[in-house]
Amino acid sequence: MEIKAVIFDLDGTLFNSIEDIADANNMMLQEFGYPLHLLKDYVGWIGNGARTLVEASLPPEKRNSDTLRYLKVYEDYYRENISVKSQLYPNIDKVLDFITDTNIPMAINTNKPQLLTELVVKHYFNKWCFESVIGHSNHFPHKPNPKGALHFAKRIHCPPKNILFVGDSLVDMQTAEVAGMIPLGVSWGYGQPSVGAFDVNMIDHPHELLDYINVKIKI
Repeated sequence: MEIKAVIFDLDGTLFNSIEDIADANNMMLQEFGYPLHLLKDYVGWIGNGARTLVEASLPPEKRNSDTLRYLKVYEDYYRENISVKSQLYPNIDKVLDFITDTNIPMAINTNKPQLLTELVVKHYFNKWCFESVIGHSNHFPHKPNPKGALHFAKRIHCPPKNILFVGDSLVDMQTAEVAGMIPLGVSWGYGQPSVGAFDVNMIDHPHELLDYINVKIKI
């Protein structure tokens, strides 16, 4: 299948952000006097949106209508510490350079809140042009809802079947399937893209993504 555009997940796919996320949430927990968590706990919680992560980290008796209060404090800490330890995965810059040089439209579709997504993209990815940068908002629901992905397809007038969706989680692969796009899982992130019925194509290193796109895109 010819690939005419690419959608990327963000955290765990393009860049490694888990330490800054974990540190920010632990700062929130410490402020309220709640137990802190290890990095490996956050690896299991990331991928379904900031609210889900915050709720999972709270003591069970605190997971109620006050979650939004904790979420705001977490987001404030993360905003202030968004670039302490995070970094692009090796060779991701070369992949984005190649896509840019070949004039292939690309987008980001993440479950990260929209405002935080924009901050990350401004800090780490301002070298490249993304046609759409879509995080979670009132307008775009969390993945696997395909609204964000299909918005990008409509914006660039491209059939979904010709769009590659790259991600590190099962949620990303489900999004691709529901949207009618081409799923490609990456193993270097935080999730398990290929599980059970979702036996998708997988790559193990970012440089393989460059090879995959180079072969599949018809220039």
